[in-house]
Amino acid sequence: MRLTFEFPADTAVLENIGKIMVDASRNAGFNDTEIGDIQLAVDEACTNTIIHGLKEDRSKTFQLVIQWKTGEIEIFIHETGVPFDPKEVPDPDLKAPLEDRAIGGLGIFFIKELMDKVEYKIGEGGVKTLYMMKRRTSI
Repeated sequence: MRLTFEFPADTAVLENIGKIMVDASRNAGFNDTEIGDIQLAVDEACTNTIIHGLKEDRSKTFQLVIQWKTGEIEIFIHETGVPFDPKEVPDPDLKAPLEDRAIGGLGIFFIKELMDKVEYKIGEGGVKTLYMMKRRTSI
């Protein structure tokens, strides 16, 4: 199954995206814990896209594509905002005291930890794509 959505760069859409992700993940056969992981990763990615990539400019949009089969889900986020490579963000030092930790970067860390595969590329016309994939851990 494959679904495609176009959303404005407005954090108000995150609740709807969360519901869509729960439904798609459930249809792919994921358990509640895995669904929560997928939902959190997509929420973090869409939040970053809206706030950092598209600068909350509601006249700009991003595309969310979800495709799945039993036991596997793939998510693509396409946008044309500010280029950003999540691979350039170092993992946070989770052992450092809170006051010594850099602000930000946890969302990308969560995405990489929660999903089985994460890729970022810039394509034709400057379209940036974040790809995330998760496989069910139990069958």
